[in-house]
Amino acid sequence: MKAFVLSGGGNYGAIQAGALEALLAHGHKPDMLVGVSAGALNAAWLAGHPGQKGIEQLVRMWRDIAPRTFVPLTQLPTLLRLVRGQSSLLANDELLRFITRFIPPETKFAEFSNPHLFMTAARLSDGALKVFGDNPKDNLLDGLMSSTALPPIFPPWQVNGEAYVDGGLISNLPVQIALERGAKEIIALQTCHPLLKKHREPGNGIVAYLAHTMALMIKNQAEREFEAARWTRGANLHLIQLWPDQDPGFWDFQHAADLISTGRRITEAYLQEAEFKRPNQFQTWLQKLRWRN
Repeated sequence: MKAFVLSGGGNYGAIQAGALEALLAHGHKPDMLVGVSAGALNAAWLAGHPGQKGIEQLVRMWRDIAPRTFVPLTQLPTLLRLVRGQSSLLANDELLRFITRFIPPETKFAEFSNPHLFMTAARLSDGALKVFGDNPKDNLLDGLMSSTALPPIFPPWQVNGEAYVDGGLISNLPVQIALERGAKEIIALQTCHPLLKKHREPGNGIVAYLAHTMALMIKNQAEREFEAARWTRGANLHLIQLWPDQDPGFWDFQHAADLISTGRRITEAYLQEAEFKRPNQFQTWLQKLRWRN
């Protein structure tokens, strides 16, 4: 069973769209999608719209629609929310409208079986990892709003009286989730902050320092999790690190076209050099039988 594992990344989620486009063009079709935060949005769209047409629509969403929907953070509105004691820098109204524009609010995870869909969030009360999709009756909207509730940008999302926040705070590259649910081959798409590769200091301002600090923490956490997963017997793991050429700035969706192109180029280069094992047909059949049972 092949899984695509998609990390979080905010506006850098556009780079995953280009990477997914390259993967599908080379014949890599997932049996499972596991996403967190922006990766959860990409995973949900691809699960509901598999194939080349679906990925073309995802690219257009990031390139044409997201820049008009999510405007850059400005100091005055965010400062007013802080002064008023709000729980986040932004309300999640625009995000909710964006999601429900493309996904019916009543959609359940049971509707996704080829590929299977999972996404993660963190329970705010105790930090426990919640995997939406383990219960087929889970609501897709709850999973998406919980997984993208990145503090302090968005407020927590309530599900059955529990508050949930972005799952990337616990696991930003949830490869172990995919392994535990039967994946034998994993292609992990990790969005990376370009400043970390160049070892540069962040720009001035609290938002810049916050973005840099979180990117550093999440990158190291994700790499440790992926290295630990390598010890899983019988698993074939691929990590594609998606480094933007330039830093578009935190929460700046205006450079999505460049990010998409970069994701496509990086993945094309990886696929030219990587070795992918041919699946054992009996093992594939056995995994599917176990899943159905």
